[in-house]
Amino acid sequence: MTTPTFPGVQLTDLGKRGQEATVAAVQATTQALRAYAEAVTPNGAQPVDPKQATTAGFELAEQLLRAQRDYVTTAVTLLTEAGEAVTAQASAAGETLKSRTEQATEQVVNLATETTRRAAANARNGVAV
Repeated sequence: MTTPTFPGVQLTDLGKRGQEATVAAVQATTQALRAYAEAVTPNGAQPVDPKQATTAGFELAEQLLRAQRDYVTTAVTLLTEAGEAVTAQASAAGETLKSRTEQATEQVVNLATETTRRAAANARNGVAV
């Protein structure tokens, strides 16, 4: 019989990795918006080239979508790992409970058997219980 332990280190690591993924997503979004702004901001008196603005818009969408995909993929992975850690802990706790229940049941049966044996011996000896 083992006592289940709280997976604190594992959950702390998952939290740290989640924070890193969030920072990476924010940085990627910031970089994409900065690149877009630079591409569509006129330089001097010249207007922005429509082709350049169109390309910049699609590149922005592509970069934002990639950042979102990376973030969500990481989040799903982390949530899956957290679920597995908690499930393993719950399973271990269930096994511990089952083991302790079996031990307690066995002890109750042993005590009941001993009490019955003593009562029977006392009855044979004429002692009131």
